[in-house]
Amino acid sequence: MVYDLLSKLKLDGSLGECSITVSDKRALRKQRTLFGRDIIRITTSRIEMLGGETGHERLSIPLDKIQEICFRSQVIYRKKKRIERIYLR
Repeated sequence: MVYDLLSKLKLDGSLGECSITVSDKRALRKQRTLFGRDIIRITTSRIEMLGGETGHERLSIPLDKIQEICFRSQVIYRKKKRIERIYLR
C-alpha cells in the first residue's frame, strides 16, 4: 500500500509536495517528519533519502516505520494501529 502510493506520487511528479511522518525511537516525540523532495529511491521494502546531520548522508528507512503521509497538508495515508486485547481470567 505505501509502496504503491509513493510510486504513484513519484510518477506524477508530486512527491516533492509530500511530508512523511516516521516513527523514530531517538526523536523527542518518537516521530520524525521527512520531506518527499529528499527521497532518492523507493524499493518494495524501504526508501532511500538524503538527510542526517549534514543533509548529504544517505538514509535507508523501512516502509513499515512510515506512520503518515501528507500531500498538500491533507492526510492521504495513515497506518492502522493494532490493538491488543488482554482478557483477565
